[in-house]
Amino acid sequence: LSLKERDFQMVFDDYALFSRHSVRYNLEYPLKIRKVPKAERKAQVEKVATLFDLDIVIDMPVYRLNEWNKVCLVLCRAYLRDARVLLIDNIFAKLDTVSRKDAFLRFLPLFEGRGIVLYATDSAWEASALSEKIGFLSYGYLLQEGSAEDFHRRPACLAAFSSFEEYPSLLPALIGKGEVTLFSQVLAANTAGIPQEYLEKDAILGLSLGDLRIAENGFDATVKAAFHSGEQRVYLADCEGVSFFFRTERTLKRGDRVTLALEHITAVFDPINQRAIMRYQ
Repeated sequence: LSLKERDFQMVFDDYALFSRHSVRYNLEYPLKIRKVPKAERKAQVEKVATLFDLDIVIDMPVYRLNEWNKVCLVLCRAYLRDARVLLIDNIFAKLDTVSRKDAFLRFLPLFEGRGIVLYATDSAWEASALSEKIGFLSYGYLLQEGSAEDFHRRPACLAAFSSFEEYPSLLPALIGKGEVTLFSQVLAANTAGIPQEYLEKDAILGLSLGDLRIAENGFDATVKAAFHSGEQRVYLADCEGVSFFFRTERTLKRGDRVTLALEHITAVFDPINQRAIMRYQ
């Protein structure tokens, strides 16, 4: 089909608005070029504008709007267009954290059931909240597809793991058979999922919060900071200039020395191409 015959719409992260025209003009424009009668498109615009907080600025020129109003305007225009396929490109990126979450939770549910929505975002939280079908892209390449659980437990690359893990730890290591060398200390570990050709070679361990535990034998680290994660405390530690996170029920303070061992390994990555080399169960 020719471009004009395809029933799809794109919402760009730079808005693509007519800045010298009013909110009303921007909302009516896609309806006008689709030959919707003037009275009908006016009624549609005034009805839908209230859903997106635009009724009080409907006759204001776009250049006088703040970022919140512009995001609302772009989404409202897409809602009025009601295409079979809607492509949204990271539309909330220019909002502050609180406003971004508010806009995401308030406005995206309005598009449910109105066709296919493809939503591009740099926020793993938004991707996880919106859909069970997530594709992770980098520079145009699709690196992994799956659910949020897949990205947490079976990451295909280092970037995917870092994006979806709330407290990711990336530690340089040497992988052996049934052991891992971390900070010059040989630690027992389950390396059954590591292919034979990667044994005795350098790698990067991707560790979740529960993968490190305080033990009598292991490598020594210094506590640098503490964070709250629900009812538990997460600690940032340092060893030989490498920072990482771990969780424990003990109460620690900055400057405390702890000895840590491996409880589990979430993922292992090739240090050159950063792809996962672990065969997940």
